[in-house]
Amino acid sequence: MTGWRPDPTARYEGRFYAAAHPTNRVRNGKSEDNDPVGGQLLPGYVEVPTARWSLRSTWLATGAATAVIVMLLAVIWVLLSTRPTSAPTPEAGYLSGLKNAGLFSQFNSDANALAHGRQVCRQLDDGGPQQGVMADKFAVEAFCPRFVDGFHILDTVTASGVFVLTDNAGVNAIRVDGATCDGADGYSDIKASTPVVVTNDKGEVLATTSLGPGKGDAAQCTFTFTFPATEGQEHYVVSVGRRGAFTYSFGQLSSQGVHIRLGH
Repeated sequence: MTGWRPDPTARYEGRFYAAAHPTNRVRNGKSEDNDPVGGQLLPGYVEVPTARWSLRSTWLATGAATAVIVMLLAVIWVLLSTRPTSAPTPEAGYLSGLKNAGLFSQFNSDANALAHGRQVCRQLDDGGPQQGVMADKFAVEAFCPRFVDGFHILDTVTASGVFVLTDNAGVNAIRVDGATCDGADGYSDIKASTPVVVTNDKGEVLATTSLGPGKGDAAQCTFTFTFPATEGQEHYVVSVGRRGAFTYSFGQLSSQGVHIRLGH
């Protein structure tokens, strides 16, 4: 125990003990003094600086310790702030780019998106054309940046379509129901749910939609629809139900859209 106790030698009123050992520090009232002679008469005696020097030593020690702590904290802060952060993996960068650009909904899962990204680079390695949609550009930047220069982002437009069913001969080819109309008799397959399928020259499906509700009267019923079209195909083949296939270029889809007429 450390502190002031009555002086066992009775030479002074009190003697200072350090960790239960008597020392040379003594006092009468508030006046402190140094008594190594009396202290040496006691077992376990240790000598410590007098009060005047002890206080100064304490302040010096405290100041030095504080300075050391501040320096250590400063060194740690510098090391942490200058430590290079690890770069994200190509996979993480690719997925992050898709999500930030709102393109991730094109894929069913992370695995599906990554598989597509790697496939894009495999096709480029095999000599495929340096072009693709925006999602493909993210894949090139992440997995095969050597192809970034010269990579062309294909344009995508929303093509408009108009399908007109006419009955100028009055053969009851159109049925009117309030504000809507659709085909009747031999044209009963022409209605809101009639599928519209867009393919390329290879028969690969590029887009699907339906005619949607018809507007008009017993002489003419007009259906309007839209579908996305991305450049890069030589031809775009638009099929409306079983009513034939119509071929367009990307330029035609972009500027004119689809116009089909059927009937008498």
